[in-house]
Amino acid sequence: MKINLKNIIDLDYLTYRDDTLDSKDDIRVRELKDRKIYNTCHSKTMTDKNLLLLWLKLRKNEKKLPLLPGTLFSSLYTSMIYIMAVSGFFAGISTVYSFLIYHGNRPVNVTSFTAIFIVLQAALVFLTLMLILLKVLKHNTVYTGSIIQTLVSSIFFSILPKIIKKADWVFTSQNLEHIEHTISFLKIKSREYNVFFFWHFYILTSLFAFSFATGTLGGIFFKVIASDMAFGWQSTLIASSHNIHDIVSFIALPWSWFISDTIAIPTIEQIEGSRIILKQGISVLATQNLVSWWPFLCFGILFYAVIPRGLLLITGIFFQKQALKKFSFSNPKFRQLIARMKSPVVSIDTQKNMESQEALENKDIEKLPLNNNIKISTNSFPSHHNEFTGNALLLAAQNVYSQKAMKNLVKGIRQQLLYDIKNSIEINLDIDNDANAIVQIGESDANLIILVHEVWQPPIRELVYNITMIKASMPENIPLYILLTSNSDQENLGVDKNDINFKVWEKVVYKLEDPGISVIRFLQP
Repeated sequence: MKINLKNIIDLDYLTYRDDTLDSKDDIRVRELKDRKIYNTCHSKTMTDKNLLLLWLKLRKNEKKLPLLPGTLFSSLYTSMIYIMAVSGFFAGISTVYSFLIYHGNRPVNVTSFTAIFIVLQAALVFLTLMLILLKVLKHNTVYTGSIIQTLVSSIFFSILPKIIKKADWVFTSQNLEHIEHTISFLKIKSREYNVFFFWHFYILTSLFAFSFATGTLGGIFFKVIASDMAFGWQSTLIASSHNIHDIVSFIALPWSWFISDTIAIPTIEQIEGSRIILKQGISVLATQNLVSWWPFLCFGILFYAVIPRGLLLITGIFFQKQALKKFSFSNPKFRQLIARMKSPVVSIDTQKNMESQEALENKDIEKLPLNNNIKISTNSFPSHHNEFTGNALLLAAQNVYSQKAMKNLVKGIRQQLLYDIKNSIEINLDIDNDANAIVQIGESDANLIILVHEVWQPPIRELVYNITMIKASMPENIPLYILLTSNSDQENLGVDKNDINFKVWEKVVYKLEDPGISVIRFLQP
């Protein structure tokens, strides 16, 4: 299976969906399913990346699997490729045709045509190249694309959801809800996968620009072949034909070295013979002079618009592939999945579960269908895992969680996140009083930072600011999990998925637009 944006999004979505399971039955099925896939396909030489891709391939073969976000994005993106190519080509033809209207007594103005279809196009290509270099060399994250690119992004993430919502008569309520959820997931991931979406949308806009330039070249060439055209120039500022010849010669440098001078650019005599003087009209101008401009105009569009736009398109495809190759599969959610796959699941209840586990360990996968219809006792739960994703640093508010509650949290984190708590730091969520704690966080070598907080306390501006300061002090590429619990004095610290306070936290963290900060619920072990 190839590493592309479609598969990356689908992998992310399926792991996200598995991580949001609540009931012990569902979690048990997830454990058995992951272990089954591992026993089916693992080998000593298989890398974690290939293991994840094989996991994705088998999961996507499940029956009754809903429309996945990556699949939806791929379908929409393929459609947009055709739309951009066709609309750009016809836009180029229609635009150039509006400039090539010739009435017999009013030749096409070479000056304005050159300014719009050659000079302006070259300037836009240069501007695009500079912005791309800035994006690549300085890793600029502020610039997100051109106006057309922003429009394309809006179609995917803003306009399309509204159209789907208005067209509710086309879909069943269940399908409509799922499609809206899928598009919302894509919108959220547009920040985390900004570099991938950037190059994908850049390719679309480059394709439109390339098609537009091709359309203009094809339009002028067809117009010259199929009709009698005349080109002339006039200028109030430049009165000398020699000056025009110098300008034209400079523009023609890219092709004049291998094209005959009589074709590459008009001669001085032809330039003088195609100058339009209002009081004289065009009756005094020779036809051979009036038609001498079209090769220059065609070459100008080819070398300043078509070829550069084609090269920029190829460049975008290259950087897109490079970005995909650099995608890291060491993300905590992927590492948790790998740990689940590699960790034998120990059942503590029912003979049926023991038989299922024995079938898994013996690789007798036919005895365990890959679906959600397995009936398992609610008392069954994986008692332990022999492989953890990594070490985590636990941050807890001072004098809030008792020693008993902390033991409960450590146990729950091990089962829920597959992280072993390496150390814990008391924190007050007050920058002035947390100076020492922040220094310790910055010097930590933990794979994950987990901030424990009671869900009922609202995420006010000051609290959110302190959380962002903690994230800023953390080592680069280390994620921060905000683990929300119920009241610390309760026996059960778990948080229900429908908890209104949890929904508020989700919205606030979502608005931070930081993929390195995630909010999750604590599940009571």
